[in-house]
Amino acid sequence: MGTALRAGGIYVLLVGILLLFPAWGAAVFGRPVMDAATESGWGAALISIGLILIVAATDVTKYGGLAWVFVVGFLLSAVDLIYFWITGAYTARTALVPVVLNVAFAAWIWSKRSKMD
Repeated sequence: MGTALRAGGIYVLLVGILLLFPAWGAAVFGRPVMDAATESGWGAALISIGLILIVAATDVTKYGGLAWVFVVGFLLSAVDLIYFWITGAYTARTALVPVVLNVAFAAWIWSKRSKMD
């Protein structure tokens, strides 16, 4: 599970860094910056979550019980992206790759968690 948590943490950390600098996020995600302060705030939050995932990966026996929290977080993010894509707020470019990655990380973490019980 350590590898899955670490990889998920690096992914979330990178997305957070992109959003911390809204011009970078706009370039990568292909959507205009509507509120730079809010986007950079979300970036800071994602950086924190990414670091929590990376720290959890360092001691799976201690933090492995949090796997369900990380899985729920990835899945909630995917549902949020799908909702805003369906409503037209996001384009396919903005939503599809993160949805696939979030679901993949959730499945990977969950599958490794099941083997530890």
